[in-house]
Amino acid sequence: MSQGSGDPFPVAQVHDGGNLATAVRRNSSRLWIVTGICLIVAVILFASANRNRGTHIAVRFQQGHGIKPGDVLRHRGIEVGEVTTVKLDDDLATVIVNIVLEPASAGLAREGSRFWIERPRLSLARISGLETVVGAKYLGVLPGDKDAAPKFLFDGDESPLMVLDTHVREIEIHFRDGHGLQIGDELKHRGIVVGEVSDVELNNELSGVTVNVRLVDSAQDLARAGSQFWIERPDVSLTGIRGLETIVGGRYLAVVPGPDDAELLTSFTGLEVAPSTTERTEGGLEITLEGVHRRGVRPGAPVLYRGHKIGQIVSLGLSPDASRVEARAYIEPSFRRIVRTNTVFWSTSGIKANFSITGGFDLSAETLETIAAGGVSLATPDSPGKAVNTGHRFTLLSKGDEGFDEATWTSWQPHIALGSIELPEAMTLPQPARATLTWQEKRIGLTRNRQRDGWLLALSDHRLLGPADLLIPPDTALDGKATLQLLGQEISISVERIELHGKLATLRLDEPLKDFVAWPVERLRKPQAIEEVFTFAESAESGFPIPASRLNATSGVDEWDIAPSFSISPQLHGACVVSRSDGSVLGLVVVDRGIAHVAFAPIVATP
Repeated sequence: MSQGSGDPFPVAQVHDGGNLATAVRRNSSRLWIVTGICLIVAVILFASANRNRGTHIAVRFQQGHGIKPGDVLRHRGIEVGEVTTVKLDDDLATVIVNIVLEPASAGLAREGSRFWIERPRLSLARISGLETVVGAKYLGVLPGDKDAAPKFLFDGDESPLMVLDTHVREIEIHFRDGHGLQIGDELKHRGIVVGEVSDVELNNELSGVTVNVRLVDSAQDLARAGSQFWIERPDVSLTGIRGLETIVGGRYLAVVPGPDDAELLTSFTGLEVAPSTTERTEGGLEITLEGVHRRGVRPGAPVLYRGHKIGQIVSLGLSPDASRVEARAYIEPSFRRIVRTNTVFWSTSGIKANFSITGGFDLSAETLETIAAGGVSLATPDSPGKAVNTGHRFTLLSKGDEGFDEATWTSWQPHIALGSIELPEAMTLPQPARATLTWQEKRIGLTRNRQRDGWLLALSDHRLLGPADLLIPPDTALDGKATLQLLGQEISISVERIELHGKLATLRLDEPLKDFVAWPVERLRKPQAIEEVFTFAESAESGFPIPASRLNATSGVDEWDIAPSFSISPQLHGACVVSRSDGSVLGLVVVDRGIAHVAFAPIVATP
């Protein structure tokens, strides 16, 4: 600027260099303090970030199945970790998946934890993992025991686990053929899944298949000495049809457990075919039948009494000295009393053919089962011998043998108490008859036919004993009339012939029922206290016990209440209640609005 402008010329100020250096030195200590604080904060944040990332583990798989960083680890549907890296192992034979666990899930890093890659699985047995079709794949985990030692490197399962039970037992079963069994297939007992196949591989000799199975905690006792395992698969033949559910549901393993007191085992040899009798009820009878020829009888063949199957042939083979054929037969508990020392057994295999000029050509057979597998029939004389025990030996006769007389044997009609309930020897059971009470009633000006069903017991004094509502016409019946139908007969109800006994009633008949065995009135008994009983109606083998703990007595009332938790079908209305001690009829079952009672039988002097 010119000096004539009037503004003073700027003059630079010069400071002493020693003063600037003093200011820098004075502020430098503050800068180091700030830097140190920032460094400490950064260290704390870094440590906190790494602590929050949780425990690091690695899982080794044979195949990666498309798993990638960012995919999650789930347990019971909850995210418990995340995949950080996926890489090949140094030997290029396996895949290493590194996972960081959530802090709250650090306990998964322990011995026994199992990991797998969840992915879609579609088979006849199941469909699983469909969510991974449209979404990302993920890892699944089953934790090991909570007291197990820490572990950070795992070998993953190549197939997703289906039985998610922490406490499992590993067993192995050896088969000659795998029959298409796969990893993940189920092991069932009584229709319930109790385990799964974890591995299927050829044995070292390439002569068979070793199947590894995981048993759930509640079913570990199934793996004991004497247990039988087999692969359930479709089997259709003239002797029977089984395993059809495997056509649409896939094959599975089945098991019949050994004795309760047998020792636990981990290795078994499986059956190549299902056993002929998958399970034998306690109390059955095993006998041996001896013959000079098998006559077409084979294992699985039925044992028949009056054409009704009461058992089956368990095994068949030559005797040790090859002089005869021996068949081992099993008789179900409900029918073991039929077999006596003088019981006769004969072969009923194949088809019987008869030809005559007047009758023409006639073909007959017991059942389709006996045509294909053979069969054995038995008969007991009208005067039965003593009951037999397991191991008793009988001769198996065939047509053409000396003394063969099928016509005589089939005409025998012994009276033998049946059923699985133990009764005193020579005690017979009552024979209740199915009956229907019919009547007419008018509703809204229209006449309707009504009926009520139940069981009645014919007594030796020409009376019928049954529930009162089955013998007394209801108040709504037109003109108070009703008709009783039983044993192919029709009886008009006459009120003056009826006597009421609480919830039971008796109807006096003009004459005894034809072709029917009446129950002796002297074998009606009124109980003095709650005792063990059983009830039945239609057949002896359908009877079942009623535990004394399910019965309640009310003072002054001639009946017991059956606990509602003990299910009694309304179809048993009028069924007989029999004492287990002496076979006496104590009363009848009365089902009223879903509640069941035992109404005591009336003890009335015979006129």
